[in-house]
Amino acid sequence: MYKDFETKILDVDDKGQVLVAANAIGNVDDDKDISMPGSFKKTLKENFARLKWFLNHNTSLLIGVPISGEEKMPYLEILGQLNLKKELSRDVYEDYKLYAEHGRTLEHSTGLEAIKWEMDRDVRRVHEWKLWEYSTLYSWGANPNTPMLGIKSAKSVEDAIDWLELTLKKGNYTEERQKRIDQQIKILRSLSTEPDATTQLVKPNEKQGTLNKAALQKLDSILQHLKV
Repeated sequence: MYKDFETKILDVDDKGQVLVAANAIGNVDDDKDISMPGSFKKTLKENFARLKWFLNHNTSLLIGVPISGEEKMPYLEILGQLNLKKELSRDVYEDYKLYAEHGRTLEHSTGLEAIKWEMDRDVRRVHEWKLWEYSTLYSWGANPNTPMLGIKSAKSVEDAIDWLELTLKKGNYTEERQKRIDQQIKILRSLSTEPDATTQLVKPNEKQGTLNKAALQKLDSILQHLKV
């Protein structure tokens, strides 16, 4: 199973090492699970050497190597080294730096398996997890709390365009990534200008500025082709 977490990036250094809070300890998550203190202790000791760091849970997109992990209340903290010899990893590194510079964060998700747990009414208290991988989630990831997601209104389309333009200006990205960002900007601009998008987004009973279902579906469909 995957668990998305509204991640805190704890540190990004100048050598491509990233320290993230990959999961929360002691709180009830969206799946009504509580990761109890010590629930990651065994897997960190016995399985850490097999832990992988992917992009968007794509096993063909290995972006770095986990260096260390520990439970440090209230988080599971993982330190990883990005492989800066890969273009993909260099682009991810630029994203980390850009987000940190502006007080924002990329999101992360863990791939794990519950080994020992007990039910307490409708809440599952997990006493042991097996951790397989963790992933950096990119711009248009599935996590609803991802900063670049939530394109549900004309205003949020404009905000996304502003952020992507800032990304192009500030980030030292590879040529391929720059092209992809430029494509995203053009797509979002088309939603703001085409008659079948934002100029006809509001129906009589809809809140002003809200994208209608057709526009959202169009956006989702096109952006699927721009994912890494």
